[in-house]
Order: sequence, then C-alpha cells, then structure tokens
Amino acid sequence: MKNLSLSSVLVLIATSATHPQEAVQWKVSDGGNGNWYQFNRVPGGICWSASRIAAEQGGGHLVTVTSAAENSFVIAYTNANNPGVFTGGPYLGATCENAPWGQWRWVTGEPFVFTGWGAGEPNSGENERYVHLWRWGSLWWNDTSECGADSYIVEWSADCNNDGVVDYGQCRDGTLPDYNGNNVPDCCESGTPCVVGNYPVQWRVAEGGNGHWYQLISEVASWAGSRGSAQARGADLCSITTSAENNRVLVLVSRASVWCNDGAGYWLGGFRQEGQWRWTTGESFSFSYWGCGNPGDVQTHIQWYRIPAGCPPLGTIVWDDQFPEGCPALQGNPGFVAEWSADCNGDGIVDYGQILQGQLVDADANGVPDVCEVDPCPGDITNGGTVDAADLSILLAAWGTNGQAEFDTDIDGSGLVDGGDLALVLGGWGPCPQ
Repeated sequence: MKNLSLSSVLVLIATSATHPQEAVQWKVSDGGNGNWYQFNRVPGGICWSASRIAAEQGGGHLVTVTSAAENSFVIAYTNANNPGVFTGGPYLGATCENAPWGQWRWVTGEPFVFTGWGAGEPNSGENERYVHLWRWGSLWWNDTSECGADSYIVEWSADCNNDGVVDYGQCRDGTLPDYNGNNVPDCCESGTPCVVGNYPVQWRVAEGGNGHWYQLISEVASWAGSRGSAQARGADLCSITTSAENNRVLVLVSRASVWCNDGAGYWLGGFRQEGQWRWTTGESFSFSYWGCGNPGDVQTHIQWYRIPAGCPPLGTIVWDDQFPEGCPALQGNPGFVAEWSADCNGDGIVDYGQILQGQLVDADANGVPDVCEVDPCPGDITNGGTVDAADLSILLAAWGTNGQAEFDTDIDGSGLVDGGDLALVLGGWGPCPQ
C-alpha cells in the first residue's frame, strides 16, 4: 500500500473507527509552545497517509517533535492515553517518502534536527519510510511501513490571525467562532477581522460528544431568570450527565473572570425537588462534580463555584449548591451556561448549529428555526387537535374585531378577524396533522 491513492486513503479514514482522546495544550507557562495535541487510536489500524489527511482535515498536522522537551511532553501524553506494552504506534509527522531513504523531514517543513531514535534506528531501509513511537521499556522513535501503526497524534500550531494564541484553543474555548467545526476560526476563512469574544461552541460528535452547543453567558440573574434567558435563546440551562461533558463545559467556565467574593458563579440546570437532584431536561442525574462538603441540606440549585479557600485547592472550579436567588452581593449569579440540543426538524443535527452556519433561517433571532415555528394547524383555535364547528363558531363570534379575546382568532396576524382567517379555518377542516 505504499502508493495509496487519495480515494483509497479517504475510504480508510471514513471506515476506520477512530477513538480520539481529550486534546491537551503544552502551555507556555509550563515551558511549552502553546500548541495543542490529541492522541487518536484506530483499533483496526491506519496508514500513515490516511492519518496525515485526517489530521489536516481537522485543521492540524501530524505531530512534529523538534526538541527534547517536546519529545518528553509527547511521550508523557502518549503514556497517559496508551498505557501498557505496545509496538504499533502512534505515527509522528516524519517521513522520507519521495526522497532518498534516510532524508527525513517533518510534514510542516520544520528543520529535522532533534531526533529520538531508539538504539540502532532507523534501520529498515526502503520499506520503512515513516516514523512512529515504539516501546522498549520506554518510548523511542522507530521507522515503520506505510500501514504499520494503530494510532497517531495530531498537533495544532496555526495562528491565522497572528494574535500569539494557537487557533485551536480559541475555537475550543469560544474566544473565536468556528461554526463549521473545522478548527479554523471562521474569521480567518472569510477574511474578516477576528474579534476575540464569547461565541457558542459545539461538543462535536467526531470528538465523542453529543453534537450540542454551549455558551457561557455573563448576565446577572437568579436561577429562574437565567433559565428564562436561556429559553429565550432557544436553549436551556446546561445539564451535565457525564465526566466527558463536564470536562468540555469546564473549558468554557474556566474563562470566566467575574465571580462572587464567596466563589458563587454560573448556573447549571440542576435543582433539588422532593429531596432528589434533577435536571431541567429530565435527563438522569447519575453524574456529579460536587466540591468537598457539598451538597448541603438547604440550598436547592446548582452552580459552578470557584473555591476561594479550603478544599479542594484555591481556585478549583467545582459544582456547588446555591439558593435560587443567587449571590446576595450581586442580587443574582454572574451568569449561566446555556445548552442547545433541540432538533425540531428531526434531521439528526442540533438546530442551533444550522442557524449559526446559515443553513436554517432564524429571522426573529430566538434560537429556533423559523421553519419549525410554522403552525401546522392554524385553524385549530381551541387546540383540540381538530378544526371543526367549535373553531368556526369562535371565529365568527369575533368577526370584525382584533381577535384578542379568550382565544386568538386573528390567525393570520393581520390585525382583523376577517376572510383571511376564515380561509385558514375552512382550508384546514378536519384532524390536524400529526
């Protein structure tokens, strides 16, 4: 498979069951480069060319290791995600394909100066022109064949707007918009100025997520007020049901700069009813992320909480129970996490993302596609499930008025109950569509 065609590579990508791990950043504060890394396992195996294309389609590239410090970071990350003995991966972004064997280069064009070869490597000649990690007690580099591994590492290093921050992290935390989910800020693709702000982000299915959209909203309000604000956006307060979802939402909350002095923070959709904790969505309350000593016996709603002292350590962000009125000093909490999950047209895609990408129209900006707000049975004035004599009688009784009585009989919104409304009743006569 040395001369794998592009179409064959794409088929391999499409049919391989990739299991990505949580991406991590090698932080500048830790002596790193600010880049992001992600370990991807493909149990059925994957070819180097396929892994390279998969990495680039995700806005990154196969990892390039250009210093001893980066090599140590990559090895530690690999060990954390792939413990035990293995010999078949992950691929690095080094190759000597289309060149004399031994003329190694990085896919990014970076100088191939630092190396981490194992003893006697590289040693296999013409048939092994690619590099992966190999374990002999510890991890070393090894040359391998085109299809000799079962995993690969993606690295994101691009900074398209030259603000000194790697784009992937900004797409991930919502400081730059990435509504098409390709890990490249939309502003860089459109050529418009990149304005750092607070944008919705998606927990993508390809990353093991649920396809929902999340946003940290800074808006002082009680729990009920925050929920009303979320619903006005077509969302609800965020409900967290797994550790993975919690980690994803925590990325957004960690950016928050405004917290109450006592650590009170941002509302979630959890509340206690009849002694049981519940989510507003009705999802199972089987996962929790309480800080030590919580929840107590009195407070009834869940917030993100930044611990000002005590345990766990200062600054740790956890769940906390709170009174529904929120922080007394602010007369409410500083904000909430909104979650969009609705799929009103049943196409398997969360509506809000389709609105953001311009695929569905939301002219009234309420977070619900206009097509989903069309009443399929406008003549059913009584909401009885059938357009019948009762609806006709009510309409005729309101004839010539504005229709704003017990029932809304101005069906077409013209300001007057007239022939237009009568046509909607007569035209929809009979059972309403299911």
